Amino acid sequence: MVRRQQPVGAFERKLAAALGMAGAPRAGEHLLVAVSGGPDSTALLAGLAALAPARTLRVTAAHVDHGLRGREGAVECARVADLARQLGVGFVSRAVVVAAGPGVEARARRARYAALGDMATEVGATRIVTGHTQDDQAETVMLRLLRGAGRRGLGGIRPVRGALFRPLLGVTRADVRRFLAERGLPFAVDRTNADLALARNRVRRLVLPFLAAEFNPRLTASLAALAARLRDEEDFLAAAAAARGASVADGDRLRATVAEEPPALARRIVRAWLERPGAKSPTASHVERVLGLATREGRGTVAMAGPARVVREGEYLVRRPGRAAEPQAFAAPIAPGDTIVDPAGRWRLSLSAARARRPGEERAADARHALFDADALPGSLVVRSPAPGDRLRITGVGTRKLHDVLIDAKVPREARAATAVLAAGGEVLWAAGLARGACAALGARTTRVVEGVFEAVE
Repeated sequence: MVRRQQPVGAFERKLAAALGMAGAPRAGEHLLVAVSGGPDSTALLAGLAALAPARTLRVTAAHVDHGLRGREGAVECARVADLARQLGVGFVSRAVVVAAGPGVEARARRARYAALGDMATEVGATRIVTGHTQDDQAETVMLRLLRGAGRRGLGGIRPVRGALFRPLLGVTRADVRRFLAERGLPFAVDRTNADLALARNRVRRLVLPFLAAEFNPRLTASLAALAARLRDEEDFLAAAAAARGASVADGDRLRATVAEEPPALARRIVRAWLERPGAKSPTASHVERVLGLATREGRGTVAMAGPARVVREGEYLVRRPGRAAEPQAFAAPIAPGDTIVDPAGRWRLSLSAARARRPGEERAADARHALFDADALPGSLVVRSPAPGDRLRITGVGTRKLHDVLIDAKVPREARAATAVLAAGGEVLWAAGLARGACAALGARTTRVVEGVFEAVE
């Protein structure tokens, strides 16, 4: 067995400290340890196997073969299985198919974590543990810095994220190599780590060594410390943004006053509002463009992944599906006693059967109701969407364009096509819920009334 007594070095101390941090696995949990066979994951598995019994943790090694290195992948899988046997821990493996080509690193990572999730479910593990080190953290921060990431991205790899646990972020690769050498543990070397066509390898082999030699010999530790500080600050700002966001966000609507918040909070509020489970995360450019939309009056649209868009509607920013509005024209005949329901299910409009006029009945209580002289009401009534050139004759005002009425009522541009218009021929009797035309108005000789009722469907 490999568990013979050994001197306690930096690797063991740092790993033990990580197991005591906030969010670390609790006693009795089952850890699925991702082991590629390389030095970092080999040391992680051996270290956890030694520390687990005292903490009543159960350990299972898991290997994922991406199929990108032919026989080498199968050989490494066998080596990991043998190491697990020597350490007295369980072992599971998966083979996945990842095609070579652009984006292979990202695709392999997604396939790996999906396979690890499946294996964790299979063995009943509560945590997935990976061997990311301080050097990996420094590379991640540098890559994100070069790509223009903000505070959240520069926070790097989190030690705890959901079921994922990364206890070696305080451990250097030098710590790992000393640990393996002291215990005589063999490990595999992935030849793809030397491929300078991969951006991470260029940062690892060219950028960071140059910067460390010319500017800061403790660059790796400095970048890791920076990431830790930025994560703490990001968590604080995210909590503040969530508290403020609750007062300006309401489902698919966000008050344009979000632009009045301090920029650090405004960006986070907008990003949180834009994010959707399973959808592509909004970019910094998306966030800035949405904030720009919030700072100016009038219409505007910001295209989002989905496809989707954000539009300005009055005092709100609103998320809409698709790249552009798709107004659907509608028209349906109606007569007293009938009810028409919007084809999209947004409203219903009813006309009562003719009834006797009630004492003192002069006008409707609000714009969602309308009273018509039953004997002056034209025939061939229709409920339809607005048409170009529509005008209303409004008693005491004169003739107005329906377009202007909709604008004055602050009806969003994308919602105007859904306005219910009661018309007869070219005459608009009622823009339902907004304005009543003068046609068939109640007068001194009116004895019978038809009542119109407009209801929004929730």
